[in-house]
Amino acid sequence: MKAEVVLCVNLLGMPHFTWKFFWIVLFLLSCKNEKSLNGQLMVDYAQTILRSDPSEKSKEIIKLIKGQSLVDLGEVGPSESLIAQGAEVFQTPWIKVQTMDDQTGWVQAWTLKPTYDQGDWLLQKRLICYFGKTLEMRRNVLLQNFTNVKTEEQFAKVWRESCVLRDTFLQLQAKRPERGIQMQFDWLGTALPGFIFQKDGMGEQPKLFADFKIWQQKALKTKGLQDDAFIQTYLLAFPKDSIESFFPAWKFQITETESASQLGVGEHLKILHQIDQALVSGLLFKSLLEALKEQLLEDIYEKNIHYWQPKEKILKEITQILADPLTCLDSRERESLNIRRKMFEDPEGSGIVVNLRSGE
Repeated sequence: MKAEVVLCVNLLGMPHFTWKFFWIVLFLLSCKNEKSLNGQLMVDYAQTILRSDPSEKSKEIIKLIKGQSLVDLGEVGPSESLIAQGAEVFQTPWIKVQTMDDQTGWVQAWTLKPTYDQGDWLLQKRLICYFGKTLEMRRNVLLQNFTNVKTEEQFAKVWRESCVLRDTFLQLQAKRPERGIQMQFDWLGTALPGFIFQKDGMGEQPKLFADFKIWQQKALKTKGLQDDAFIQTYLLAFPKDSIESFFPAWKFQITETESASQLGVGEHLKILHQIDQALVSGLLFKSLLEALKEQLLEDIYEKNIHYWQPKEKILKEITQILADPLTCLDSRERESLNIRRKMFEDPEGSGIVVNLRSGE
């Protein structure tokens, strides 16, 4: 207590310029203390290197040892590197850090860990590396919104934003500078809730496909039935494992990249029925359901579509579709179906390939 009184007396007796110096020192000390507390990382590997640039080929500044504290400066390098350590190969982004003695440089992220709750720290760094800070923040907001969905309106908003982000991620990834390097992208499967990672038919580009079982679980817990009907439509479209793919129920897969229409087995009519029922429940997903309807109709009357079933089955299903009072079909679409039905009466003369299943 006596020391505190003496300190107060001494401070009160300071001239003006001494006061200014005192507050500057106090400010710098507080900044240094804040630096040591916020954004702190720890080296989690036996040894790593602080480099001048985000590259293995850049200048070495110092070696960092396990347990050493660093400050995350919030910058991520523009590309990932493949790092070989003995028999293991690590794929890692680079992050900019500062040591406790104020040396600044770049470190491989996989060699570090945050001293606070880690969460998906490394995934966050990868998202920034590949897609930038803005999209990483959008993804984080989406993740929170997905967790907190309570109504069908919120469900619709989250679904649309998820699809937009999915498409944006894949488009940006396809333009990445790592082309030719065998990078792994299975981490994308944890980037968006309700989507899973798969490679495309050629095994070159990653894909993110919706897992409709997860979306159904979310829809069943919301207030309202429109999201339930919407997801049920997609469950009919992808009945095998409830996961989106290049081959919906109305397609017969021939090879990894080729398919034929299954018009004639009743899938088109069944899904059109479900679209009708979903639209009756409300118009919240109208544009999305109509887009799915367009895919079905294009499979019936677009050029260059080959058909797995014989013409008799195909004619039967088109006739059933036209006879059904489906409100989702307008007069223009019915007229197009009528024209196509006449063409199927003489498929060879109309240049239509049918009955691929026969092998002829």
